[in-house]
Amino acid sequence: MQPQITYPDTPVMLTRQPAVTFEDISFRYSEKAPWALRDVNLEIPAGCRVAVIGETGSGKSTLIHLLVRFWDPTSGRIRLGDEDIRNLSEAQLRRSISVISQQPHMFNASLRENLQIARPEAGDDELFAALASAGLDEFVKQLPDGLDTWIGEAAKLLSGGQAQRVAFARAILHNGPLWVLDEPTEGLDTITENKLMQTLKRKTGERTLLLITHRLVALDWMDHVIMLDKGRIAARGIASRPSSTPPSR
Repeated sequence: MQPQITYPDTPVMLTRQPAVTFEDISFRYSEKAPWALRDVNLEIPAGCRVAVIGETGSGKSTLIHLLVRFWDPTSGRIRLGDEDIRNLSEAQLRRSISVISQQPHMFNASLRENLQIARPEAGDDELFAALASAGLDEFVKQLPDGLDTWIGEAAKLLSGGQAQRVAFARAILHNGPLWVLDEPTEGLDTITENKLMQTLKRKTGERTLLLITHRLVALDWMDHVIMLDKGRIAARGIASRPSSTPPSR
């Protein structure tokens, strides 16, 4: 079978801290399916933090799936900096975006290998520093083989919350210029959620950040809040930090 998504072999120049622009984005999963997104226009300036909120089925996760090119838009385009993401090689796109997904994938491999996917050259000190930021370092030190412990198929050695924190550590190791968080604390208890969100606030610094959430909590460190409803932008607001230019229509 031919892949639905193909990438160019020749890389293009990207700015170090790219803005993200969704231009007239519409998308549906098949010709007969309802529109998941319809006429979405959103600009996230470089270094800006934007939260996208909305009920389940409003199109929030679809927005991310298009940004990381799991699919291409039915119409419209997405730009990183000045470049259409379809002009980027797969390696360029993956290097540019650190993703924490709602259900992060864990490979049937060691914990070390699952972390080094983000940074293959990372040594033990870097791995444990990332695990400490995610609140997992003491747990890993108690494992019989430490970082080399085999976590099993579907990470059966780890609880759901522990797997989510491994995904946090992986994103910290990767540390791309654009961070994309899709319900990153789903399934975590309130105390752990608050700690990890504070860690994210510190670690992302001045990076561009897109947070997808259905919860109206921990949004005080966002610059702007966008509400999606049935695949359309229903409302836009400026959060408590008055920093960057508001997202344009």
